[in-house]
Amino acid sequence: MTMRPLTTSEKTLFALCIAVIVLVGVVFAWRNHRARTIAAQEKIENLQSRFTAAVAASADAPFWKERQAWLDATMPPIGDGGKAHSAFLEHLQTTATQRGLRLTSPVLLKPEAGAHHRELPISLQVTGADNALFRWLADLQSPEKFQLVKYLLLTPATTSRPRMTASVTVARLYKP
Repeated sequence: MTMRPLTTSEKTLFALCIAVIVLVGVVFAWRNHRARTIAAQEKIENLQSRFTAAVAASADAPFWKERQAWLDATMPPIGDGGKAHSAFLEHLQTTATQRGLRLTSPVLLKPEAGAHHRELPISLQVTGADNALFRWLADLQSPEKFQLVKYLLLTPATTSRPRMTASVTVARLYKP
């Protein structure tokens, strides 16, 4: 079978068809390239901000190493969790009584564990003179004692002023 030569109009249509196919291919390739370029730019911007933060953090490394060494040296080990929890509750009751405060409804909450510490929280209600209560709360939070107030709701007493009732959740931190 012999092939006849293409006419001029067929050659033009064939060239036009090839040109359309190439054009569609170039459009798809351009869109793909543009999407990759935008994604790469976003990733570069993200990495640049993380790099800047890492450089800033590396400048603070001696500061944080010193604090980590202090924590390792002074943070108490937990030992027996139950005994530590009850000893902490006794400490809270003793210090509150010394200030003339009354503790009610103490609840030993579930111990929590973090990557760098263990936490023994206690929820309780404290009633007493407002200045004594404020001093007791301020005395609770100190870095040396590894105690912190996690939740605090103060309610003024309606009967005799200056009395205050506080719902407090206090936690003591220990080594993991």
